[in-house]
Amino acid sequence: MNDESAALTYVRTRDPKVFRLLVERYHQRVFRLVASLLGPHADLDAEEVTQEVFIRMCARLETFRGESKFGTWLFRLAFNRALEYRRHARITVPHVSMEAIEQLASDESTALLDEQRKRLVAGLLEELPDLYRTIINLRYWMDYSIEEIAEMLDTPSGTIKSYLFRAREQLRALAHERGVEFPE
Repeated sequence: MNDESAALTYVRTRDPKVFRLLVERYHQRVFRLVASLLGPHADLDAEEVTQEVFIRMCARLETFRGESKFGTWLFRLAFNRALEYRRHARITVPHVSMEAIEQLASDESTALLDEQRKRLVAGLLEELPDLYRTIINLRYWMDYSIEEIAEMLDTPSGTIKSYLFRAREQLRALAHERGVEFPE
């Protein structure tokens, strides 16, 4: 049974086996999309939001008309819920000053320096618009292809490439403002 017919079958029958089938097929991808928006330090929040997405899916499945792919409809629901959660929770990564990074640079501990660089990049990512941050996380943190991201966000792959380019340019500009070299 394909996803679209499974969704429409569930609307008619409310069969828990069909619902379970949809959850099993999409749980990991929905979690990754939500986690990409919430960021790498919010796994517990991402799991909670993922569960909420499936609860909302159950409640709103009647609105799915089968005119698009079920996955596209579900990913849009997940994307919107993650944005809503993020705005409500005001998730932030603490700012790391250049002085702290320079102090660590003189330290012999490479692990600490790497951790500070990760925090700096995470802080810069927080300043990007939600869509750009999500695309950066999906591409570089979760290793999705341009085509997979385009399908998830129901956006042409050329547009995703353009957004990715703009996101990298904004990251580079933000890093430059803080006196940090950002790789090409």
